[in-house]
Amino acid sequence: MHQLGIRTYAEFEALPATDIDHWRHFFRVEPAGYLVDNWRAGVAAAAIINVTARLKRHEQLKPSDLYANPHNMQISSGPASVKAARGLMASLKASYSK
Repeated sequence: MHQLGIRTYAEFEALPATDIDHWRHFFRVEPAGYLVDNWRAGVAAAAIINVTARLKRHEQLKPSDLYANPHNMQISSGPASVKAARGLMASLKASYSK
């Protein structure tokens, strides 16, 4: 939620469902967060390993050999179900009230 600039449960609750769907679409097109950070680390690690081990083209590692490619991950494309959204809201509310 912090990636969206939302810091409180009340801010999240006030967010229209269409905005949430727009953000879900954006992150499906342009992933962010630790998954992309891991992928970038995999790009660098694969390059270093390939150069230092002097691997032949058919032996070389790809970043996907080390980490999942966030651009190919399956993320739900439709809007969330009402039941799932209510469950998410309940868990968020519980975590913010602690």
